[in-house]
Amino acid sequence: MHPSLPLLLAARPARAGDLRFPASDADYGYYYPTAYYDHGGSTDWACADLTYGGHQGSDFGVGSWEGMEAGREIVAAAAGVVLTTNDGVADDCSTGDCDGGGGYGNYVWLQHADGSQTIYGHMRTWTVAVSPGQSVACGQHLGEVGSSGYSTGPHLHFEVRDPHGNRVDPFQGDCSGGASRWVDQGSHGGLPAPTCADLPACQPALALTCGDVVSTRNDAAGSTTTHAFYGCSTYTYTGPELALEVRSAAAETVTVRLTGLSADLDLYALSDAACDATGCLAASVQPDASDEALSFTATAGQAAVIVVDGYEGAVSDFTLSVECGSPWVEEGGDSGQGGGADGGDGSGTTPGQGEEEPPPGSDPGGRTPLEEVGVGCSSGPLGPLWTLALFVALAPRRRRP
Repeated sequence: MHPSLPLLLAARPARAGDLRFPASDADYGYYYPTAYYDHGGSTDWACADLTYGGHQGSDFGVGSWEGMEAGREIVAAAAGVVLTTNDGVADDCSTGDCDGGGGYGNYVWLQHADGSQTIYGHMRTWTVAVSPGQSVACGQHLGEVGSSGYSTGPHLHFEVRDPHGNRVDPFQGDCSGGASRWVDQGSHGGLPAPTCADLPACQPALALTCGDVVSTRNDAAGSTTTHAFYGCSTYTYTGPELALEVRSAAAETVTVRLTGLSADLDLYALSDAACDATGCLAASVQPDASDEALSFTATAGQAAVIVVDGYEGAVSDFTLSVECGSPWVEEGGDSGQGGGADGGDGSGTTPGQGEEEPPPGSDPGGRTPLEEVGVGCSSGPLGPLWTLALFVALAPRRRRP
């Protein structure tokens, strides 16, 4: 029994500025801003007028149709997991109201470790290079610029959403407020830098091995509120989260149990401390205040990272135990919540699988659809099915019964 184990590393604070410009290094020089996020009255982040009324994203041109034909690359602005994609929509729209993808045409939608999301819209037909549930690295190729959906010419519509699904302006300025989401946003009329962020890793507060038991809280010393998404399930978290290192001397099954909960905490096993949503080994996401347990196959001598995170800010005391050699078996003979390296969350789904794929285009909760009007993007009816699909995907997650 280890009621009080030593701290390993001090936790890093959360940081803003985690996005690179979403163009490949080779094509970066061909991009230029055509319309920033509108803050009302056709006013952009710098209180200038490089936007148009109602625009809730950032548009970047590549040299009109000639640039599109040259094949200008789009890359991931940060590491994450693909939530959903769309492809096969015609990419020759110039009227601003062409059908497909809820207005975004061909697109890629990513979920990031801090809970935020990025959307890459109006892509060229049949160039989408990733699939739902796939982990992607910062700077990884996603597709090419096109003119599909509500578009008036070839450009990238880049959109950032917070963990609640609300659109936000990634640029910081006198008229936008908040912090910049870019590693280096550059000057007005220029481009953010194509530099990937050095994202904060999970910092294990405790080191455990087979047979250890510890009683603590998810807001204990060493906890953070930096990470919100782990790539194992569709849930995002507002923390606090506590990370622990677990190491086994042999290649064997390791079972981690979480008991004594008074609030809704969830349990994740990760292959390393990167915590960038790409290293899921297993997860347990039982509802409410249920106990949690998972099993995974350890690599001899290599540490796995266990994260205990609070759903919707939940905080609770708990007892965590580490058992080696036999997998956890749920009453009734079913194996536990542990998923494999493919990111299973114990429900038989991975992000983008087992649920309706949501085309972007409207706010969660059935609020007013995104209307892109003027230069670059335009508005058009989304219809009730698009709105319902996105509500299912982006409305606050309800726990399984």
